[in-house]
Amino acid sequence: MARKLLIDKAHIPGIETFDVYRKKGGYASAEKALKTMTPDEVTEEVKKSGLRGRGGAGFPTGMKWSFLAKPEGVPRYLVCNADESEPGTFKDRYLMEKVPHIFIEGLLISSYALGANTCYIYIRGEYAWIVHILEKGIAEAKANGFLGKNILGKGFDLEIYVQRGAGAYICGEETALLESLEGKRGNPRMKPPFPAVKGLYGCPTVVNNVESLAAAVPIIAMGGDEYAKIGVGKSTGTKLISASGNINKPGVYEIELGVSVEEFVMSDEYCGGMKNGKRLKACVPGGSSVPILPHDLLFKTAKGETRLMTYESLSDGGFATGSMLGSGGFIVYDEDQCIVENTYNFTRFYRHESCGQCSPCREGTGWMEKVLHRLENGQGKMEDIDLLWDIQSKIEGNTICPLGDAASWPVAAAIRHFREEFEWHVTHPKEAMERNYGLRKATIA
Repeated sequence: MARKLLIDKAHIPGIETFDVYRKKGGYASAEKALKTMTPDEVTEEVKKSGLRGRGGAGFPTGMKWSFLAKPEGVPRYLVCNADESEPGTFKDRYLMEKVPHIFIEGLLISSYALGANTCYIYIRGEYAWIVHILEKGIAEAKANGFLGKNILGKGFDLEIYVQRGAGAYICGEETALLESLEGKRGNPRMKPPFPAVKGLYGCPTVVNNVESLAAAVPIIAMGGDEYAKIGVGKSTGTKLISASGNINKPGVYEIELGVSVEEFVMSDEYCGGMKNGKRLKACVPGGSSVPILPHDLLFKTAKGETRLMTYESLSDGGFATGSMLGSGGFIVYDEDQCIVENTYNFTRFYRHESCGQCSPCREGTGWMEKVLHRLENGQGKMEDIDLLWDIQSKIEGNTICPLGDAASWPVAAAIRHFREEFEWHVTHPKEAMERNYGLRKATIA
């Protein structure tokens, strides 16, 4: 049975309340950090743990903390990115809803390490009910001396505020999030300067994902070295995975990094295999923005090695034969699913969510949507496939923020691995339309 560090208590009745969480050992890590460690020592333990950002980029968390500028007389901020708008990703929602106090405790530990006396949770607007859960948890923690003034007599002050977004995917990008938090239009900023130097209100700021900050709790409890023993290589610790699609057991799973992809998909402990005994066709392993992998590259790498649920193994071979762990939005497709339609749906999303600031993204996502719409509706031509490839290549790497890359990678990977399916849509337009209409009708029913 895999070890769980974040959601191991999610099944306990009342764990969302302070009293039950405290009785089950909650806030012991916060006490250890504030009473026996300096802020630098906390940061050092996070460095030793090898924890990498769980929001998608996978950048070492402790290193990110160490970049924070610390000028005298200038406030520092911790901002939690709880926007979670990546299609296929819902693990942060689960964590905040089921075990909110491990998240709040993680915010306390992280703020202490950074010397931040104000912390903001920027949460996805659609998570309205979770806002109430978090605000209740924050009030409970404050009433019991774990937030507010002079926490645990250490002389450290911390206030946590929850701010709802308005349903904009672009605000998942950290500088767009900061712009929105300041009350401006959520457009990404040019970098440098980076938020660690000039972030919220022009002050040094660290922006981290929900799961990344919650992970500070087990890291301080067990020590960075022990945490680093879980996992494989530079992929240490546990990771929350949002599993969905044509599998028997969709849901949120906490895995030890290093479990094989085949075990994750097929074992009863996790996804439970393919629904209705269908054949596995493809998988998007890290949320909609990462390249899709065909079945023959999902369980084995191009070198014939076992594909693991790690940052390194999933990206093995680059985008030619690999993908990314990303945010852990694990979407599985069976043999009946249409890759062209799936790509069209993703592209519609990215066209809609582009902030419009960069012309390659603003115009390119619209062009890709139009071309894919033609292919999906029986009006496509063979040259449209090469046109799609050309458009996506002109978006990637040419925008201020990664949304352009996120829009281009799914298109490139779909053509790279499933070109014959795109061609079939051109040569069999009527059959393609009838097939997809039947699938949509069956899904709705």
